[in-house]
Amino acid sequence: MNSICSKVKFSPHSRSHYAILLFVVLLFLTVGTHAQQLPAWQWQNPLPQGNALNSIRFAEDKTHGWAIGSDGSILHTRNGGFSWEAQISPAATTLYGLYAHDRAHAVISGAGGVILTTTNGGNKWVRRTTGTKDHLFAVTFAAQDPLHGWAAGTFGSIIATTDGGLTWKTQKTKTKAHLFAIAFIDAKTGIAVGSRGTLLVTRDGGADWKAHSGLTNAVLTGVSFVSAKRAIVIGYQGTILQTDDGGSNWQALNSLVNTDLFSVFFTDEKHGWAAGDSGVVLSTADGGTIWLPVNVRTNPKLNTLYFADETLGWAAGDDGLVLRTDDGGFSWRRLTEGGRDDLSQLFFLDNSHGWAVGARGKILFTSSGGKNWTVRPSGTLNRLNSIQFIDQKTGITVGDRGTILRSVTGGVTWTTVPLEAREDLFSVDFVTAELGWIVGARGIILHTADSGETWHIQQANTMSWLEDVSFTDPQHGIAVGSSGTILQTQDGGETWKRVDKNLKEWLYAVAFADPQRGYAVGARGIILRTDDGGASWKDLESGLNGNLFAVAAGARDEVIVTGDQGRVIYSKDGGENWEIQPSITSVPLYSVAYRGGSNIWVAGRGGAILRRTEPVATVKIPTPRLPPGLRGGPPKLQQAQTIDDGDIPRAVPPNKKPPPPQ
Repeated sequence: MNSICSKVKFSPHSRSHYAILLFVVLLFLTVGTHAQQLPAWQWQNPLPQGNALNSIRFAEDKTHGWAIGSDGSILHTRNGGFSWEAQISPAATTLYGLYAHDRAHAVISGAGGVILTTTNGGNKWVRRTTGTKDHLFAVTFAAQDPLHGWAAGTFGSIIATTDGGLTWKTQKTKTKAHLFAIAFIDAKTGIAVGSRGTLLVTRDGGADWKAHSGLTNAVLTGVSFVSAKRAIVIGYQGTILQTDDGGSNWQALNSLVNTDLFSVFFTDEKHGWAAGDSGVVLSTADGGTIWLPVNVRTNPKLNTLYFADETLGWAAGDDGLVLRTDDGGFSWRRLTEGGRDDLSQLFFLDNSHGWAVGARGKILFTSSGGKNWTVRPSGTLNRLNSIQFIDQKTGITVGDRGTILRSVTGGVTWTTVPLEAREDLFSVDFVTAELGWIVGARGIILHTADSGETWHIQQANTMSWLEDVSFTDPQHGIAVGSSGTILQTQDGGETWKRVDKNLKEWLYAVAFADPQRGYAVGARGIILRTDDGGASWKDLESGLNGNLFAVAAGARDEVIVTGDQGRVIYSKDGGENWEIQPSITSVPLYSVAYRGGSNIWVAGRGGAILRRTEPVATVKIPTPRLPPGLRGGPPKLQQAQTIDDGDIPRAVPPNKKPPPPQ
């Protein structure tokens, strides 16, 4: 049972420190491996896409702009950000820096020494030769001078152009610190900032860069000129530095926050803004002496911001989030669709009807194969880790702190199932309409014989964290978990015995293609296969070292696995050989649902849901007939579409009033 809809749970107890470390490495040092133009996958949530955005800029007309980010993401808007379209990047890498000259001309910098230019609004981006492989975190041009530009990056790298970005030459900086931001007020005077409090000033266009030391040890991430003599630098731990003499002398200011700041921008000598972690936006109306903090709802990480004037501005950050303000930064609204809570598991009942669950009690539903997702109120803020529908009406989802929710309305409404145990629950699996099992922390195993109305504890004689469970018939089941734990039952869970595989790796997921053939995946690229119903397991070489979080078996020899860095691998020979399926994201993918052909969905961090647009195989899985209640339109209860789920309000284009009668 459940070989088609595999599941995985992302639990803070086992992966939080690793995820933070991985994110830092990816943000600053990793070159993306997936090209924007690959057609094999399509974003379904968030929309238009969910990759992190690192820079946003607009032309002077305040309507044409770009947002760029990881995995070659380039988004373009013609209406102030209310709608976005993807543009093709010729570089399969993370993009960091952006400068927009006007609605037609823009320059992008990225990992691996990438510089891209466009002269036609991004319809075509051209990669330019730079002579460096350093990651270029920022690119800028002299004010009112579209020919003189600079880009800065890792190990003190600065390159310059005098022809608008067509050609570039290296400048010497005498530092090995990473440079995260650079700004020029004219063709001569510029400032670059970076790690370890590094602050460089030039007065000759970059022929000579002078270091100013002893100001701070914090990472400096942004710089903006307020006037010809005044400039503001921002950084980690709320750091704000100012100069009033073009960079000769610097003074620290009190920002009133300790939050890491990532971006700063001034529109004139008085009005400026800074943005950073935890949804913090600072604004100043006196040139940067006094800063007033505002917190954006849901506390997103904001990597970049840009203002067209003292009232109209944009910000962007993790999970593809783009925001707009029309009141000078006091209030912000979303320009992107869909939630950004981590999704732990996907379940599809057929090729159209599916559910996803995750952080903050999130439940999403689709009746269109994922083209549209609707929030279903769960009544809990506990993380939900697994979901399965027994039939078109009855479903069970489980989560942290002993959470069990049951629906008999096709997922429209949910009720709490009482449970004395408070352990985190990670997986649910039904083998018949009546018989189901749940596994979780500290070796807890629960069993139901009445379609989930009541649950009873089964003794497993283990304190291991059990991440996943899969039954092939009412008697035979396998549970996997921490420290290589594999438990097998042959009597419906009355007794469980440990299968000795001498493993230390954490196992995150298990799936069976038939009663004998099954697969399990886990940490450090581990993939196991059983050919005897779980009594013994064989190591398979995946060729990967990263964590593998989910597995789905479409047929005996056909298996798909997902994991860290957006990895999707596929085997059509029972795991003897693996093919990497390039995706369009590098976020961890915690779940995969596979129904044959191109009916593949993956989900993970930041609310990411992607669907395959090309088949990986010719296997076709039959779709069951649906009763009238699920055929055609959505259920009658539609309040869920308008509930306040705690997210940032959606931006609405201003109504254009008809002209008064003449």
